[in-house]
Amino acid sequence: MSGLTSRLPRWRGRRSAAEPATGPAAPGPARDPRGPRTVLDEFGAASGPGGASGFLLRSSADRRTSVRELARSLRVERERPVVIVDVTPDAAGNLGEELGGLLARLRDEHRSAARLVMSGAAARKPDGQLPLAQRLADAWDFEIEAPDAAAVLVPGGGLYVTEPASPAGGWWRFAPGAEPVALGARIPAPRWQRALARVPLGELGDHTVRQIPAGLLLHPTGAAAPRPGDLAFALAVHPDRLTVLVNGADSRNDLAEDLATLLARLPAELRDRVRLAPGAGHDLLPVAQRVADLLGTEVEVCTGLPLSVPNPSGGTHQEQVRLVSAEGESTWPALLAAVSCAPAETGAEAETAAPRPVQWLLPDAVAGPDSEPAVGRLPGGSYVVAVRAGLWVGATPDPPAAVRDRPAEARAVRIEVADTDGDGQARGALLKALAALLPELDAQVREHAEIASPAGAGAETVDALRRFAVRNALMFAAPPTRSAAAAAATPAPVPAASIPAAPAPPTSAAVPRTATPPPAQATAQAATQAAGPAPAPASRPATSSGHTGPPSSPAPKAGPLPQAPEPRTAPQAASAPSTPASPTNPNPAPAPASAPAPRAPEPPVRVAAAPSRPPTAPAPAPTGLSSGADRAAFRELAASVWEEHTGPVNRALVQLPALRGPKEEQARIDLVAVHLYLTAAPDGRFGALALASDAASGGGGLAPYAACLASGLRRLPALRGTLLRAVPGPGIADDAVPGTVLRCDAPLDVVHLEQKGAPAPPDGHVRYVIRPVTARRTSVLAAPGDSGATALFAAGTEFSVLARHEASEEAPARVLLAEIPGGTRQFRSPSDEAVARLDEAARRDGGATAARWPGRCTGHFPCPT
Repeated sequence: MSGLTSRLPRWRGRRSAAEPATGPAAPGPARDPRGPRTVLDEFGAASGPGGASGFLLRSSADRRTSVRELARSLRVERERPVVIVDVTPDAAGNLGEELGGLLARLRDEHRSAARLVMSGAAARKPDGQLPLAQRLADAWDFEIEAPDAAAVLVPGGGLYVTEPASPAGGWWRFAPGAEPVALGARIPAPRWQRALARVPLGELGDHTVRQIPAGLLLHPTGAAAPRPGDLAFALAVHPDRLTVLVNGADSRNDLAEDLATLLARLPAELRDRVRLAPGAGHDLLPVAQRVADLLGTEVEVCTGLPLSVPNPSGGTHQEQVRLVSAEGESTWPALLAAVSCAPAETGAEAETAAPRPVQWLLPDAVAGPDSEPAVGRLPGGSYVVAVRAGLWVGATPDPPAAVRDRPAEARAVRIEVADTDGDGQARGALLKALAALLPELDAQVREHAEIASPAGAGAETVDALRRFAVRNALMFAAPPTRSAAAAAATPAPVPAASIPAAPAPPTSAAVPRTATPPPAQATAQAATQAAGPAPAPASRPATSSGHTGPPSSPAPKAGPLPQAPEPRTAPQAASAPSTPASPTNPNPAPAPASAPAPRAPEPPVRVAAAPSRPPTAPAPAPTGLSSGADRAAFRELAASVWEEHTGPVNRALVQLPALRGPKEEQARIDLVAVHLYLTAAPDGRFGALALASDAASGGGGLAPYAACLASGLRRLPALRGTLLRAVPGPGIADDAVPGTVLRCDAPLDVVHLEQKGAPAPPDGHVRYVIRPVTARRTSVLAAPGDSGATALFAAGTEFSVLARHEASEEAPARVLLAEIPGGTRQFRSPSDEAVARLDEAARRDGGATAARWPGRCTGHFPCPT
C-alpha cells in the first residue's frame, strides 16, 4: 500500500510511529528479522464481549496503513463483523493461518457470519475452482459475504462494488454446502436495490445510463465513466429514495426526452421513489418540469446534491442537500432542498403550477404550528420563506415570482427583503426580524449569506441594506441597474447581471495538496494486496461440491477499496467587491439623473492591440432587451442566412424552456443573433471585428444585430469559474498594469477552464485569465464541433487588471483580471487568496487529452477605458 497514506485527508489523523496498534495481535518492531508478515488489528467498539468490532489483516511492515483510518468509518455489526484484508504479496506467507485463526475465533464467539472485504474473493477462478469465499465458508462452517470485484467505501459507511461481474452481483453470501446468493452491488442494501437490477443500462437516445452508489447516472454518450473520487461517487445512498444524477444539462441534445424515457423504464416500485439531482452545478428545474409534462406525473428534483455529512448531535452521518460549485466545493446546505414539479394542465389558458416544496431547512425558532410549506414566522409577525436561491423575508408568505424562481448559486445564499416602497419603519421591522434570525441559521449558511437589494430600490433602502450587511457580517449584492431591472420581468435561468463577482471558494485546510480532483477529499485504498487467495487451513479441507454462483474471473489479487469522495467544504466565503481599488476623484462633478454615474478617472494607458484589430473608440454598448424595431431590422439584415440558424435555436428552446420567457418569438429572434455570432468567422460579416468596427463608427449598419445579440446573451445562463482568452505573445503589453480598466468593444469569446474537456491555450500566447460575473454559457447554442467549453462576455463589459506575470521556465505569461459588475460605482479587488487561486488556474495545462483551442478565443484583448 505504498504511496497511499498521502491521499488521506489531514483531518482524519494518523497513528504515530510509537503508538501501538489496537487488538490482540499488535505488531512488533518495525524491522522483523523474519521479514514482513500478516498481522491482525482490531478496530471499532471492541471494549466488551457484546461490542461491535472490525478486523484488519495487514503487513507488519506497514504500521501506518491508511486502511486503518478508512476502516473506522465502516458500519460494523456484532453478528456480522467486517474483516478487511490489506496484505502485500511479500507478507502473505502466513495470511491463510491468520485468517483461519480469526474465523475460528469468530465462530467460537458464536458469531453467525463475517463480511470479508477482499476484492474478488467471491469470483470464480478461470480453472473452475470455487471462489475463495465459498472455500472459507465450507472449511469453517461459517457464512461469508464477499465482493466479486473491486469495492469502494461510500459516504455513510456503506460498501459498493464498482463493476460487478453480473447485473445482480457485486456482493455474494456463501453458506456451507449451499449455493451462493447474490446480494447486489451495495452493502447494506437499500430497499430499491433489487428492483434496480431490472433497469436496462447503456445508451439511451443521446445519453448513457450507468449505475452509481446512490442509484443511476444519466450523462452524454461519449463522456467517461465515473470513477471513485468523481462527483458521482459522493452522493449519499438513501435507504428509500433512488437518486438519478443528471449530468447532461450542457448537452445540445434533448435531455428531457431521454430523462423521461429513463424514468418510464423504471419498475413501478422505483418510479415513486425517484428524485433527480443536478450534476456540475446546473439548474435542473426547467428540465424536471418538462419531464413532468411528458410523463403526466409529479417529478421531484433536488436543489443541490444529497450528500452524507457528520451528524452534529453525534452518531451516524446524516443526509443533507448541499450546493456544490463547478470546482467541486461543497458550500452551503440548500434551504429549499427539493421541490416537486407537477405536470401542466391542458387547455388554452392553463398555466404551469409553481413547484411544490417537499423538503426544506428552516430553524426551529421560526417554524409555526400552521405554517405553509417552507414558510416560517419571525418575531413581530414577519414571514421567512425558504426559496431555491436562499431566503425571502416579507410581510406576507408569498415572495415575488422572480424571487421564488431564481436558481440557487453555490457562491452565495441570497437573502432578499421585500420592497417596502420607501417605508423606513416597515423596512426597519423586517431587518430587525432578520437580524434575530441570522444566529439561528446553519453555520455554513451564515458564512455564505449575502443580502440583496430589491429591484428598483431607492438609495435610502440600498444604504440601509449595505449597513445591515456590514454590521451582520454578510456579503452585499449591489442593486440591479435600470436595464437589469427591466430584464427581471422576463423569467430567465440566471440571476441579474449586477450580482457581485462570485468569490472563488477557498480550499479547505482539511484537503491535502495531493487530493484527487474535486470533489474528492481523498481516495484512500484499503483492500487485498495478497499475491493470491488465502489458502484454506489444512486442518479443515475445503469441499469440492459443484456450486453455481458468481461468474468466473481471475484469482483475486491486489484489489482496491477506495473511499468515495466527500465534497470539500469551503470554510469561509470571500467578501464581495464593495470598496474602491483604483484612484478616485475626491470631488466628482454631479452627473445628470438620467445618466450612469461617472467612473473614477483611470491612468491614461493603452494596451497594445493585435494588428488585425481595427481602431476603436469608446462607444456605448447595447444593454437590456431588444426593441421591436431592433428585431425587425435584424431579421431584414440577416434574411439571407436566417433559416440556417432558426433550427438550432428551436432545439435549444425545447431543451431549455426557461430561455423562452413570456414572449417566445422575441426570445427566438434574440437567440438567432447569438447563434449567428457563435457560428460566424471572427473576421466575417457578423463576426467580432465587424461589430467592433461598427461600434467605433458610432453604431451603423450592425446596430440592430448588436442590440439583439446583447439581448440574447441576457437570456443565456450565467457562468461561474475561471475563464481564459489567449493573446499572441510573446510578451505582455507594457500598459497592462494593475489598476487598469479594460473594456470590450465587441462580444468577447473565452474558454471555461473548469469545463470537462476544456482545451489548452496555444504555447507562447499570453493568458488573460478572468474572474467573471456576467459571462454567459453558450454550449446550448454552440456550433458543431465546439467542445462546449466556450463562453461569451457581452460588448461593454469591463475588467480590472489585478496582476501581470511575464513568462518564465515554470509558467507562461499571464494577466489576471476581475470583471467589474455593471453599474458599480466602487470596486474592491478580490482577496490575495482569490488572486492566488486565479494565478494557479492560469498556470495549469490541459494535458494530452485537452481539446483543440478554438480560434475565436484567440486575439486582442479590450483596450483600457
